[in-house]
Formats: sequence, C-alpha cells, structure tokens
Amino acid sequence: MKISTSQVVEFLEDQRFICAQCIAKKGARYHLLTHLGREINLASSRFIHVSTRQLSAKARDIRIKKLYEIFARREALKEKINIPELWELVQDEQALWSPAKLAELAFEQTVEPDHEAAFIRAVIDDHTYFKFREGMIKVQSPEAVKRILDQRAREAERFAQLIRGSQWLEKLWSDNPLKKEKAVKELDDPDISFWISNIKDFCIHGDESEQAVLVRELFRQAGLSSATAPFFTLIKAEIWDEEENLELFRYEIDTEFSKAIIQQAEALAEFSVDAIKEDREDLTGLHTFTIDGPESLDLDDALSFREVNNEWEIGIHITDIGLQIERDTPLFKDAIQRGTTIYLPDRKISMLPEILSQGAWSLEMGKDRRALSSFIYLDQKGNILSQRIVHSVINVHERLTYDDAEARIVEGHPFHTLYELCVARQTRRIEDGALPLPIPELVIQIDEAGDVEVELSQPGPARFLIAECMILANLIAAQFLKNHAIPALYRSQPPPRDRIISGNETDLLANFRQRRLISKGNLGTEPDIHHGLGLDVYTTITSPLRRGLDLLMQQQITYMLAKGKPLHTKEDLIKFAIYLQQGLNAASAVRQARTRYWLLKHMEKRKDAPLDAWILDTGPHKILAVLSDYLLIVELPAIPGQRYSWDQQIKVRIKKVNARENILKMDWGH
Repeated sequence: MKISTSQVVEFLEDQRFICAQCIAKKGARYHLLTHLGREINLASSRFIHVSTRQLSAKARDIRIKKLYEIFARREALKEKINIPELWELVQDEQALWSPAKLAELAFEQTVEPDHEAAFIRAVIDDHTYFKFREGMIKVQSPEAVKRILDQRAREAERFAQLIRGSQWLEKLWSDNPLKKEKAVKELDDPDISFWISNIKDFCIHGDESEQAVLVRELFRQAGLSSATAPFFTLIKAEIWDEEENLELFRYEIDTEFSKAIIQQAEALAEFSVDAIKEDREDLTGLHTFTIDGPESLDLDDALSFREVNNEWEIGIHITDIGLQIERDTPLFKDAIQRGTTIYLPDRKISMLPEILSQGAWSLEMGKDRRALSSFIYLDQKGNILSQRIVHSVINVHERLTYDDAEARIVEGHPFHTLYELCVARQTRRIEDGALPLPIPELVIQIDEAGDVEVELSQPGPARFLIAECMILANLIAAQFLKNHAIPALYRSQPPPRDRIISGNETDLLANFRQRRLISKGNLGTEPDIHHGLGLDVYTTITSPLRRGLDLLMQQQITYMLAKGKPLHTKEDLIKFAIYLQQGLNAASAVRQARTRYWLLKHMEKRKDAPLDAWILDTGPHKILAVLSDYLLIVELPAIPGQRYSWDQQIKVRIKKVNARENILKMDWGH
C-alpha cells in the first residue's frame, strides 16, 4: 500500500482509536501526527484504515484540530450503525465483505472514507457479528454469534455475581453488627448460596477447586487479601466454627449414617441372643473380663485366663457380628468403604452406628453376648501347645481399666502369670525378628473451652498384655484361615530397610530412628511373613466393631464354622481390599492432619519458648530434629561451620506457627 504525505490514517492504541496524518516515511515506518497532538513512528501493518483524504493545512495546531474533527465525526457516525440489524441482512450472503460495501448498506447512501472508518470502528467495538481482519470484514456464522452472545451473557452474570458477592462480604466483615446480622440473614439468597458453595469448595480444595480463580477475584473485589479470609468468612457466616476439620471434607468422609443404614442397625439391635444360644458353646459361666480405657464404649474383645490340666488357657473372646451383617446390605457396604473407625483428638467417627458398636454388640458387663472365642493353650515358656476357635455366648464378669489391670499385675494376681506369659510370647517373636519399638503415645486432650493439652504416655504393662493377647488371637485366626484353605486377606511386612537395633531395645531415640526404617506393610490374599511382628502368617480379627478387615475375616471364620464353607471368594476379597485400603488411607491422612493441627494449636502458646529436641539427621543446608515434647520432626537451618551429630540434644524455639495455615518454622534456641 502506497501512502502519501498528508494522508489520514487510523490505528488502535491501548484499545483506543487514533486518527493521524502521515508526515513522512522513515524506512518501513511512518512518522505520524495524531489528533492528540503526539508524534510517533508506526508500521503500516498497524493501520486499520487509510483514507484517501489529505490534510493541506501547514500549521501544526490547525492539522491537529482537523484530525480531532475527523475523529469526532467518525465517532458520531459509528453511533448510527445498527450492527445486529445489518448482520441479519447479510448473514446468508457472502462471507467476506469490503468495509466500503457494508458501510453503504449500513448508511444506505454513497459513503465517504469517514463512513468506512466509522463502520470499522463499530465492528471492532462490537466483535460479535463481524470480524475485521487484514482490511476485510468477515460475517460470523449464526453458531459463532450464539456462542459469543452466550459467553457474554455468562460474563455479565458473573460480573453481577461478583458485585453482589463483594457487597455481601463487605457487610459480613463490617464492624457494624446490624450489617453483619443482615448478611447472615441473606444466606438463603440464591446469589449468596452460590458464593457460599464455592467458598467452601475453595477452602477444602484450594487451587484445585474449579472456581478457585473466581473466588480469588471475589475476595480481591471485596478488598480481603488474607489467605485465611475465605475460611473466616464461613466462620463469620456461622456456617463453620474456628476448629472446623477441613480434612473430613477433603477426603469425603461421612460423619453420619444414611437412613437405610440406621434402619438396618436398629433392626439388628433388636435381635435376641437367646434365639441362637443352642448353636453356640455356653461360656457364660466362664470368668471373662475386659480391659479398656474408662471412656471406651465400643468393647469388642474380652479375655479369660485359667489353668487347665497343667496348661495355661488364654481365652480371647471377640464380639461375633460376622453372621449378622449380611453382605451386599447397606451396613456391610458402608463398613467396607469406611474401612475403620477414625479416632481424632477431638472426636471419633465410628465405622458402625453406635446403637450397635456401643450398644447391642459391645461386650458390656453383665449382658449375654455372641462371641467368637479363641482358646490358646500354653506351657510355662509361652509355647503354643494347642488351640481351638468356637462360636460362643459369654457374659463379661468384670470391666477393668488399664490402671485396674496393672494393679493386679503388680499384686501377684493370676494377671501377673498372664503378663509373664505375654512377655514370653513377645520374647519368642523378637527371637524370630520382631521389632516391637515401644514409643510413647501422644495424648492430646481438648477441653470444652478449646484449650489443648499434650502429653506423652508410656505404654504400661496392661496395654502390653492386651496388645500381646490380640496379636496371639490374630495369629491363631490367620493359621486357621491358612490351614483350612479359606480365602483371606493377610497382613505382611517386608524386612526393615536397615536394622540398627535389636528387638528388645527400650531407648526412645534408637526406636524412633529404627521406626523410620520400617518397610510399609502389605495387604494381600497370600500368606506371607510379617517381619515387624516376627510371625510367618498374620491377619486381624480382634476389632470387628472398628476395622473392616477384622469384620471380613470374622465373617470367613464364622461362616466356615457354621456352614462349612467361606462366605467370600478370593475375587470378592480382592475387590473389598481396594475399598478397605482407600478408607484406611483417607483415615490415616485425616488423623495425621488433625493431630498436627492440634499440636500446632498447643505450640501457638509456646512461641519463642525454649524447647528440647534431638538431632535426627543432618545435611549441608538443613537439620532434621525431633521435638521431645511432641515427637514431631522439624527442620532447622544448618549453621555454617557448626558440626552436628545424630541424637545430639539441642534447644530450639518456635519462630512462626499457625495451626490453621499449617505453618511451623523453627530456629535454634537462645
């Protein structure tokens, strides 16, 4: 295109139309004087219209004035153009038009350069019905127009939602209690419900939320820049409380049971023990007892202990619920999907409805209960001489706490003999490679005011006794399943990645370091060695009220005893194992996150206070240490020139901590 000096051109700059006169050509660029009085150099490819009109005046201010008049005239002409109406007229004709031809149709007259330029402006401003490309105008298809109009409507709706939402946020966050009260009353408004839903999702999933960008824009519009503003918005709206457990939402863990499950549980709770006593061994006269914490209500195991024919008989009696929960029922499916009862510092989420787990199926003292009883006969050294598993009915004679049981162990009661047999059993397992790794239990307590207390509780002899008896019962169950070729799910564990201690080590630091080297356990249909327990075969059966695996394995054994065949096939168990593992993984993640949350809440009160720790690992830039009061691994910056050693006792301090944001930064103590 040849453009002469004094010719009028038009171009876009920052989405604004600019009229200009060509003053001179400098190489491939033109030197221009704009209607705004600026002089610039521009390539001709930037021009959207070149007029045949030339400006003859020589005075600069006069030329600027005339350029501005051209600009204003074109703006006025643009306002007279009805783009949608013209599109309706030409959409079924040719696809490409010259600006001059369409301008003639738009103005219904012979057009001049200003009409052409005005039409190009109208097309560019509208960018819906026509597209301006390389000097020509393309007619958009009806489908393209509809798509653009729909998108524009959505954008308009989105903008209106943003304005409505930001206004609501401003009221909710206002210091004026009347405004805040009004905002809370608007929660049922569809526009506000839309935002509440998306703010929740953003709090739960963060940047993975589908509406993350939209929610961020909402809070930017409202002038709320804090990372925690979305969460505290839901607190101010009285939807969540300050200690809300977002992990439950993140892992989609149901905290309630469906109506169908509750109805099934209520029906099962009414079923009488007396109706099936004739098919079970009556052990109600056998002295049985439970040992649990005083707060425990879901009691699924009881013990008996006596001398029979110069042998020690340990009876481990597990509440027998296997035949009562029919497969493919709502209760069964839900229990397998949940996988486990989840114990958190501030709440418990049961695998089974409490009407069963804490009522009808709990081994309450003085009440007849169905049981699956394992009797193991030992010599004085803890060697297993024989064993049997039977369906039974028991009646628990005593409910003991751990403190009660420990007092009897110390007194030389028969409990002391049982304890010694358990020690002998563990010793044999250690000889076979077991690594008990006794490490204090982290106990977190939250009172009604939300205050957090943390302490480390050393496992006492009563807990050890119960643990060893349960390991024994689980071993006997696994052997029964294996010996009778019953399809089963077995727990196994490869050897540790490195073994740095003997199994009877009691030093906390050594056990903690060894625990980090333990291999991940497996769940499979083939029996294999469990190196951590020092056993050649293992499963779990002792907690059917609280663990899905135990429920399944109990069903396999009870069905074999009652019907002479297993209830589930190997293929069934492979399918169930997938659900179990998903439930266990989710429960573990929630438990870890919630425990850390409450630990950080406790640590918020100890900011800058000196804390005891020991060094776990060293690197060129950072040190891993374990906080002695929390058994929590933290990072510290390595100090240049300083030498460190494993297990070295050190002092550290909390530099920054925020439980809600999961922030913990440590520094060396003063």
